[in-house]
Amino acid sequence: MIRRDVIYLIAEDPARHGVFDAPAEDPRMVYCEVRSIGMNEFYKAAEAGLAPSVAFVLSDTAEYQGERRLTWHGRPYQIIRTFTDGIKIEIYAEEAKEWTS
Repeated sequence: MIRRDVIYLIAEDPARHGVFDAPAEDPRMVYCEVRSIGMNEFYKAAEAGLAPSVAFVLSDTAEYQGERRLTWHGRPYQIIRTFTDGIKIEIYAEEAKEWTS
């Protein structure tokens, strides 16, 4: 698999914030292959009230550590779901207007 693009997976570190502050974010760069969402996947997600807009494929499942958010080309995305075949992992995401926890 040719990984031609870069995303930043964003982990929240709750230990690095104050009582009234939002958790600190730790973005981590990973290389990926970008895929469009298939029609079947799109309509199944829409039935659940989700709007996936892009899929990112990482060549090693170890590169994903349970993050729920990412950025791609400076735009925020919420991770909807992931799928793994034991070697690589697909991350399905929808564009976020603003971050939510």
